[in-house]
Amino acid sequence: MRKVLAFLLPAMLFLTACSGASTPADFDREGKSAGAAETLESVEVTDAGPETVPEVEFDAPLTITDTAVRAVTEGDGEVIEAGQDLKFHLVFFNADDGSVLQDSYGAGQPQSLALTDQLKEADPELYEVLVGSKVGSHIAYTAPLEVPEGSEAPPNQLLVLQVISAQDPPKKLSSEEVAELEEAGQLPTVTLDDQGVPSIEFPDNDAPADLVVKVIEEGTGEEITEADTIAANYTGWSWQGEQFDSSFERGEPSEFPLSGVIPGWTQGLSGLTVGSKVLLVIPSVMAYGDQPAQGPAGPLAFYVEIVEKVPAE
Repeated sequence: MRKVLAFLLPAMLFLTACSGASTPADFDREGKSAGAAETLESVEVTDAGPETVPEVEFDAPLTITDTAVRAVTEGDGEVIEAGQDLKFHLVFFNADDGSVLQDSYGAGQPQSLALTDQLKEADPELYEVLVGSKVGSHIAYTAPLEVPEGSEAPPNQLLVLQVISAQDPPKKLSSEEVAELEEAGQLPTVTLDDQGVPSIEFPDNDAPADLVVKVIEEGTGEEITEADTIAANYTGWSWQGEQFDSSFERGEPSEFPLSGVIPGWTQGLSGLTVGSKVLLVIPSVMAYGDQPAQGPAGPLAFYVEIVEKVPAE
């Protein structure tokens, strides 16, 4: 589909394959819809719980001429707000014959979607329906497929999303909040050997929900901003303690623009000074996500030494 698959389908590529049903006539008086929502009039959903594929019925084939989004059932959770991070399950249906193509329930890991301005611009209909709906709602979505000229057209698709949770995005903790976590023994401990190569020991607790920037040694160089390119030495670990990358092992610092890295690096390193040595503890949503197409999954920890600000060409 021309929009939402840009946000949802990449995650699906890595997946393994009790309440009463709502009636469209009843729910349309309360539920939200956008676009050519009449396309989805026949869609009915019987909820089977947050971990089980719901029963979905609709009059196939659907005639899909434009983007259509409709809240088919109303959840009993909190109202979803702009800017929040959603967890959801989804089912892909063949809109021509009603068969199930793929779903995320079997993998046992909800997918993620952030209600950002980027989503609002890319898919205003989906954004409009999600914001103001409630956690637990089932949202039906369809849009015309974009098929390259000369390619065989795949079947039209209907997506049904079930929102599992909605949370405010993580924030960068203050130095006082970081000190409290350290005092409580909830942060990793970094140790440097004689050559300055770091190792790490993780505490026996879940990773903090927010971004942690612990300054181990403050640099004396110039301050860096999100617009800068820097050179840095670093090592990265998953929260389970597995090292996945290290410039120390390669023997030289890496250069990168702070605007082109994961949000945890951009927000965590901006405002620091050249020469600083820091521990970053980054929640999953500010790293590569829980089921990334590339990069390690889940919350991460990095030891970073800012070597220099690279002069602009």
